[in-house]
Amino acid sequence: MFRVTNNMLINTLNRNLNTNMHQMEKYNRQLTTTRKINTPSDNPAGLIKSLRLRTDIIESEQYLRNIGEVINFMETTDSSLNDIGKILHRVRELTVKAANGTNDETALGSIADEVRELTDQLKVIANSTYGNKHIFGGTNVTEKPLQEDAGNLIWTGNDEALEVEIATGIKFQYNVTNGSIQKFFMGEDAPADITTDTGIIGVLTQLEADIRNGEYEEISNTLDKIDNKMNDLLTARATIGAKVNRLELQKNRLEGSRISFTGLLSENEDADIAEVIMNLKMQENVYRASLAAGARIIQPTLIDFLR
Repeated sequence: MFRVTNNMLINTLNRNLNTNMHQMEKYNRQLTTTRKINTPSDNPAGLIKSLRLRTDIIESEQYLRNIGEVINFMETTDSSLNDIGKILHRVRELTVKAANGTNDETALGSIADEVRELTDQLKVIANSTYGNKHIFGGTNVTEKPLQEDAGNLIWTGNDEALEVEIATGIKFQYNVTNGSIQKFFMGEDAPADITTDTGIIGVLTQLEADIRNGEYEEISNTLDKIDNKMNDLLTARATIGAKVNRLELQKNRLEGSRISFTGLLSENEDADIAEVIMNLKMQENVYRASLAAGARIIQPTLIDFLR
């Protein structure tokens, strides 16, 4: 047996009151923050799960931003290729018109002038940009891919792929490579400082000269070259379309994953407000009962009667 003193009763009372106040403060904090995990000690395992879910959400959002940027880049590329297609359609109409042999010198000169203007516009499109990036320059996005030096056209772009990460460990190429752009504009295996007649710019430059000189056979032969370039253009646009479709599918998948992760995070962190209010009220009642019990425990002492 041991003797229970008044100080022991008071210390036990204070300890229990502090415990009750701590519990009440816990529920009050959950109510004000609407979260059941506010400190690591609340739920260490749940906190680790929340950190992992937040990491997954942040990664999904970054991948979605990457995909959005790439889709815009590719849509700009497709728009530029569409403009080139319109030019080629117009050039083909002019070529057919010039090849019929009924045009006089003035008419041929007018057709040649329009072909020259369309050729100049092609040069402008070759240097199209998305923001501050040249879309046809490969990885050399800061420099115009098609430049002119002492009357010679120079292709400064490269054939390297622009890549972006669209999922963990998955790289996606979003520019047109395989030499198709340089081949389209400058010709196959063309030296950088020479415009050959296999590139569209060389084809149209030669076409202009043939029209001015009345070379009807050469003008007719140019139709096949233009048709081949139009087929190349359609192939490039089909490739871009397939890539955009894949990005859209990945975008939908990431948006679904983000919604799922957000729901799991809410389930792991967010407090049930109705339950928290009920627990807080119960804890308040416990605390009040503790105070009432404490008032009975701390009885008057001998000193109170000696005053």
